[in-house]
Amino acid sequence: MISLSWQSSFEPNTYDSNKVIQGLIAKYAALPRHIAKKHLMAAMRRVMKPGIPILRRNTPPLNTRRGRRKAGEKKRSTGALRRAVTVRTGQTGKNGDFNSFVWGVLGYKASFESRKAIWLQFGTSGGVKAYQMMEKTLQEFGPVAAEKLAAEMAVGLEKAAAELASGKNPGRV
Repeated sequence: MISLSWQSSFEPNTYDSNKVIQGLIAKYAALPRHIAKKHLMAAMRRVMKPGIPILRRNTPPLNTRRGRRKAGEKKRSTGALRRAVTVRTGQTGKNGDFNSFVWGVLGYKASFESRKAIWLQFGTSGGVKAYQMMEKTLQEFGPVAAEKLAAEMAVGLEKAAAELASGKNPGRV
């Protein structure tokens, strides 16, 4: 999960691009909130989208072994959990709130597949071993997403400024 607060309070020395992100958040805060939120959420979605194939790759297929099935064993579908990988973005709080923030989450759709993902992530007392799919994905995708976030936010800021200048989306008066 990545979250960006309008207060631009980030943990220091987390990533090298932190200062750039803080500056971009300050520029987004100067825009009307409805335009800034829309373009910041779109930038967040563009950053998180390449993580889908990585999480799918780290998600183990269920009920399969390497090799052939035993004689008389039924075919089993193994792709439902991998197909359930998705990206969600949103804003917590109202547009006028200073404490609101924009977030993006890479995970599984809310269904029975998300329950299976939790069982596989942490394991169960019934013998399902923990795979730690999210840790593997975070190690592989986290640094890439942090570097790409500043670039995508800059692109989104240009689009937001162009939208504001065109007067296409004035908001409520």
